[in-house]
Amino acid sequence: MKRAWPWSLRVCGTSGTEEKPGAVCGMTNKPEKLKGYQLAGRKIVMYPDLNFTGRLFGGQLMSWIDEVLAAAAMNLMGTKNIVTKKFGEIVFDAPGLLGDVVEIWYRPVKEGVTSLSMDCRVVVGRGEPSMPEQISSSTVVYVALDDEGLPSPWSKGD
Repeated sequence: MKRAWPWSLRVCGTSGTEEKPGAVCGMTNKPEKLKGYQLAGRKIVMYPDLNFTGRLFGGQLMSWIDEVLAAAAMNLMGTKNIVTKKFGEIVFDAPGLLGDVVEIWYRPVKEGVTSLSMDCRVVVGRGEPSMPEQISSSTVVYVALDDEGLPSPWSKGD
C-alpha cells in the first residue's frame, strides 16, 4: 500500500518537489491545520512500538512526544536543565500503524516565569497528500531548574 506524504517535500540536491522519502531539506506547503506549529521530530512506527492489537502503543507515543518536545523546550528556554511537569489531557484521535511516519508538531502557548506550555499535534500521512491525519494531541508543560533542582526563571534561547 502506497502511503502519501502529507505535503510536498524537497529532496536535498534537487530543485523541484517529489513525493517520496529522501534526505528532506524542508516542506514546501504546510497544511493549514498546522499553521503556527513547528516540526519537533519524526519517528517511524516499528514492530516493537505496537500493542497487542497491532497499533501504536499509547505509552510509546507519549514517550516520543516528551522526548522531542523536551528538545524543543530546551532550545526555547535556553537551558538543558528542564523537567516535564505536566502532560495535559492526551487525546488519541486515530491509531498509528506499522510503517507510519509519525510527525510531532508543537507551538508554545504560555510562557511562565519558570515554565513553558506547549501545544502538540501528532500527524501521519495517509490518503490526501495535503491533509495529514491527526492521530493525537496534548499540551505539555516544562519547568526550568536551577543547580539544586528547584524551579528557576528562564530566558529565551534560540
